[in-house]
Amino acid sequence: MSTHTTAVTVPGQCPEVTRYLPWTDPQFRIDPYPYYARALAEAPIMRDDFDGSFVLTRYEDLMHYGRLPSVRIAPEWEKAGAWRVLLDMALGHDEPGHTRLRRQTSKWFTPKRVREWAETAARFTDRLLDDLGPDGLVDGSDLAVEVTHRTVCHILDVPADNHDEVRRLMRQAMPILSARPTPRDFELAEEALDELRRRTAALIEAKRANPGEGLLDALLGAQGRGEMSAAEVLATALFFYVVGHMDATYLISSGLHLFTRRPDLFDAFRANPDRHEAFVAELARYDAPEPVVTRATTEDLVIHGVHVPAGRSLRLMLGAANHDPAVFDNPDEFDFTRPPEQTRNLTFSFGSHGCQGRLLAEAEIRVVFERIAARYSRVELAGEPDIRNTDASRHYFTLPLRLHR
Repeated sequence: MSTHTTAVTVPGQCPEVTRYLPWTDPQFRIDPYPYYARALAEAPIMRDDFDGSFVLTRYEDLMHYGRLPSVRIAPEWEKAGAWRVLLDMALGHDEPGHTRLRRQTSKWFTPKRVREWAETAARFTDRLLDDLGPDGLVDGSDLAVEVTHRTVCHILDVPADNHDEVRRLMRQAMPILSARPTPRDFELAEEALDELRRRTAALIEAKRANPGEGLLDALLGAQGRGEMSAAEVLATALFFYVVGHMDATYLISSGLHLFTRRPDLFDAFRANPDRHEAFVAELARYDAPEPVVTRATTEDLVIHGVHVPAGRSLRLMLGAANHDPAVFDNPDEFDFTRPPEQTRNLTFSFGSHGCQGRLLAEAEIRVVFERIAARYSRVELAGEPDIRNTDASRHYFTLPLRLHR
């Protein structure tokens, strides 16, 4: 039995999670950070009586328990409804399968390759900005998803003319990952993932008939050498094709929305090109697009004096940990001048399951902001944004903007 010695609760106490994090409350879904702050201060571990899971909020706890060899990811994907398809790619595997599958794609996301993909994203951004009318009206979320989806499709070497439909299907598929999915959520997710699997399978067949030099070609080459199965190729291609735009799209939208509320931050971004990477890192810390990941225990644990049996789910609250005052000074303030030791956000997960596309996402976010900053002096709202979140994922459906020269 593993233990952790920084207990601050009375041994054995474990409050029910919805006393602190009311998963379905509209206000919580809009702005969870005041709720996170209370949980961080009073309840670093909570139980969910709905499904028997345990919830952790503190940065130190996520870094410790989330990386234990006995805390694993695969069992959680087995329970994830239509998202079980990810059991056949790196994200669904623990070691040693995780490293085997991740190795097939890692060379496509090295710093050198990401610099190349950033140039691609910049070209797509410039084309879209070139097409804006003199009034500067644009939907920031549409701009974000088109740039990021086209960039991922360029990497895969597949057509990229259906980003709106891919986004619609992903919005339909995501709610089952929340803490309180409904039966209808599962039905809609099955419909969406069936269609996305069909589209991905068609891309694979088209690629077999018309080979190229993209990531999908590399995956098919690995299958031909016996290094990947057909199911692993499908799941890996599906993941990059349909998920590759999501986090970057949200953070681009969130950052543009922040610029409308804080013009001083847009001025600071324009005036400090050497701080652009720090700005993006702070944005990721400040507003995590997927504020929770789940893992499963395979042995008994004692966390802050609470017995957590083997076979239970752990919900690791990345969004809360990113605002932990034990790590980040004034955590609810956006401060891109933080010292390096306060930029260690968990938005793109951590440990061996850290997001392989993190460097790409950060580059895409930076590039979109830079191309807008090069042309425009101000970003304003042109209408009320449509933001629809669950406890597990955050989404801009619309973000009407006016860009001023």
